[in-house]
Amino acid sequence: EEELICALQVSSRSYKPVLCYQISDRGRELARRIPRKDKDAIDELAYMEGSRELLKAVWDGDAYWLESPSGYRCKSTITETEDVSYVSSAYIPQCLRYGGRPTLSNAHQAHESGMAAADNIRDHDLDEIITLNSVSVIVAEYVPFGANELVQLNNNVGATERVQGGFVSPAIDDDAAGTTVEMSPELTSVELLDYTLTNHINFEAEIRFPEDPGVVQVETFGISLNAEGTCFYGMQIEAVMDRVKDNISLDHLARILVDVQQDSSAIVDSVLSQYQRDLLNLIFIGDAPNRNKVN
Repeated sequence: EEELICALQVSSRSYKPVLCYQISDRGRELARRIPRKDKDAIDELAYMEGSRELLKAVWDGDAYWLESPSGYRCKSTITETEDVSYVSSAYIPQCLRYGGRPTLSNAHQAHESGMAAADNIRDHDLDEIITLNSVSVIVAEYVPFGANELVQLNNNVGATERVQGGFVSPAIDDDAAGTTVEMSPELTSVELLDYTLTNHINFEAEIRFPEDPGVVQVETFGISLNAEGTCFYGMQIEAVMDRVKDNISLDHLARILVDVQQDSSAIVDSVLSQYQRDLLNLIFIGDAPNRNKVN
C-alpha cells in the first residue's frame, strides 16, 4: 500500500493464517497530515466515550466485545448482517440437469419486495457506481460425499418415495417413540427435480426463516449435489427492494450474498448425515455453519 503499511503473516495455535499490520515510518508522516475531523471520527470508535482509554476487541465465541482497561465493556455490531427485501427464484444451470421439470419462477411475486421496500441498512448514503441487470447467483462449495452418502441423502429427502420432497429440518426428535412432535415454523420446503440414486440430486428449496419486521424475503434456492462433493446453490434475482429484475445495486446484492452464504449452509446441513457434519466441523474447526463458499 504505497509503503505506508507493513504486513506480517503468522499462524494461530489452530493453524489459521493471521495477517498483522503495522504503520510504516512513511505512513506516520502521512498520518500527521490527516485532517482533525477525520481523526476525531476514528478516535470516537477507538477510544471509550469521554476518555482516552483505548478499546480492545475481544471475541467470546459468539460476538466481539469492546473492552477498556477500566472495565468498560460493550458489544460490537460488526458481525451483525443487514437485510434487504428481495424476491428470488431457484436457478440450476442446464449443464447440471438430467431431465425432470424446469425450476419454477417467482417473478409473479416480484412486487412484494417493492411493496415492503424495507431494509435495516445503517448506511443510508450508498453511492451506486455499478448496477446489474438480470442477475443469477451461484454459490459453490465442497462437502465430503461419496456414492453411499448420496444414497443416504436421496433417502433423507424422500427421492425414492412415491411422494417426494416435503419439509425438512435439522432438529432432532428426542422422543422417537412418542406420537407427536412440536416444531417451529422456520422450515425448508424441498421439491425434487431430478436424481440418480448414487450420482447426483437436483432440487428446489424454499427458505422460510423469520426476518426483521418489514423485511420481505421470498427466498428459493436451486440446489445441485453430486457424489464427487461439488455443491451448487443457485438463485435468479427477480426483484430487490423496488427494483424489478434490472438495475440491481451491488450494495444490495452484497447483503443478499451474505444471506445466501448463511442459509445455504442451513439447508444442506439439514439433509447431510451426521458423519458429514462431523467432518465439516473438523475441517472448519467447529465453525462449519459459517464456512466460506465460492461466489
